[in-house]
Amino acid sequence: PISAPAPTPAPVVSDEPHAEKAPAFKAKGDRDAVVLPVHGLAGGCGASTFAANLAWELATLSKTDAPRVCLIDLDFQYGSAATYLDLPRKEAVFDLLTDTAHADSDTLLAAMLTFNDKLHVLTAPSDMLPLDIVSPEDIARIIDMARANFDFVVIDMPRTIVAWTETVLSRAHVYFALMELDLRSAQNVLRLVRALKAEGLPHEKLRYVLNRAPKFTDLSAKSRVKRMAESLDITIEVQLPDGGSQVTQANDHGLPLSENAGKNPLRKEIQKLAKSLFDLNKAVETGRG
Repeated sequence: PISAPAPTPAPVVSDEPHAEKAPAFKAKGDRDAVVLPVHGLAGGCGASTFAANLAWELATLSKTDAPRVCLIDLDFQYGSAATYLDLPRKEAVFDLLTDTAHADSDTLLAAMLTFNDKLHVLTAPSDMLPLDIVSPEDIARIIDMARANFDFVVIDMPRTIVAWTETVLSRAHVYFALMELDLRSAQNVLRLVRALKAEGLPHEKLRYVLNRAPKFTDLSAKSRVKRMAESLDITIEVQLPDGGSQVTQANDHGLPLSENAGKNPLRKEIQKLAKSLFDLNKAVETGRG
């Protein structure tokens, strides 16, 4: 007889630390990373999933010549990078955030954890903190130290615009704005662009990513995407397919999609994007050389 499929195990809620390691390399300050913040324009649009998986895909692109990548979770209240990669939240993160003036690259690395020996992660602190616990100068120091020691710095941003959002935007090479095909995303795009223009901030760094994009065969939804982009006067440069329940399962198990559902369409699209970012960066470096 055909047996029923095994039920999906419920996520295990625990604060027990795992045997995760701090980064093994020494801070030399010999790199100049590409900074890639990720900002969700509406709740639940998948920005943290995108950030964690993009960072992992970048870190595992090549067996011989993989770039050094870190993921920094700056959502001090609801940051979920630690959950999605099954990492404990270290006290050292709070110490770093509250005293960046005395921090150096070694302090930053000591506050990080390594996921599967390849991705370096600065998780959100263990307790909920107000977003203004850090100043723009604090954030500038953290990003500059990360840039000097990594090839790619992926930053998971809070949805709220705060005093230091401008600091991150000014240091970003590309600022990914995640949205969905719905009215709240459309309205929030307009609000965000208006706010950035009013302050004279570089809104042209925004790269719009449509999550849960319609399938190629869904022509009416495809035309809605086109109309939405035209009415907002933006270009939607990346369209991510809906990864379905596998995405929630991977996140609950604390694994990137590539480790849990390698053939998932969302995973394949993020992998493609990581490869293009990597190739573009290589081309720029070669040009400089």
